[in-house]
Amino acid sequence: MTGVWSIVVGAGTGSRFGGAKQYEELSGQRVVDRSVSAAAALSDGVVVVLPVDDVADVGVRTAGAVEVVAGGATRSDSVRAGLAAVPDDVGIVLVHDAARPLADPAVFERVLTAVRDGAAAAVPVVEVVDTVREVDGAVVDRSRLRVVQTPQGFDARVLRTAHAAGGEATDDAALVEAAGGTVVLVAGDRANLKVTEPLDLVVAGALLAARGGDGGDSSS
Repeated sequence: MTGVWSIVVGAGTGSRFGGAKQYEELSGQRVVDRSVSAAAALSDGVVVVLPVDDVADVGVRTAGAVEVVAGGATRSDSVRAGLAAVPDDVGIVLVHDAARPLADPAVFERVLTAVRDGAAAAVPVVEVVDTVREVDGAVVDRSRLRVVQTPQGFDARVLRTAHAAGGEATDDAALVEAAGGTVVLVAGDRANLKVTEPLDLVVAGALLAARGGDGGDSSS
């Protein structure tokens, strides 16, 4: 069991964004292409999961070994579709949101290191900086909370086992944990935002500009 493959999940409809956010342009490249490029830089291959109607018509503009497959009705279904396209002998699988186009290589490296060191699953997290209340008004101790990001990394065999039962979760680490696997937390990056609403795209553009532009189309 060797090698690293990534699954980039972009099969959502973008209901909160108001459209298919994964195809929005961000400083000269589409959101999905930036996310795939980030994953491809540290992977032997990438499976991109897109809406079924887009698979034939929406190319992924990035270098590297990339396969595009159709997603399912839920996020977990989509990850399972991507996982089915990952070669059986791959040792580590990364799962990354197409809507996180600013993931830094250092975050990928920290996740990979944790899995290589023996973790069944590794997830990047950042501290909660706002005061948080429950719906009944009670204040939550934010020092005990962390916000989870992607990429998340997994021992491939553990991830396949966790998904074999067909369960549903908002992220794959939760499925691994439910199956008895240990989840290790590593440092995330506050700039690794998820594009959920139109304002997030504006913020992502500003962050890229602060990095020095980082524009251009990788397919050119």
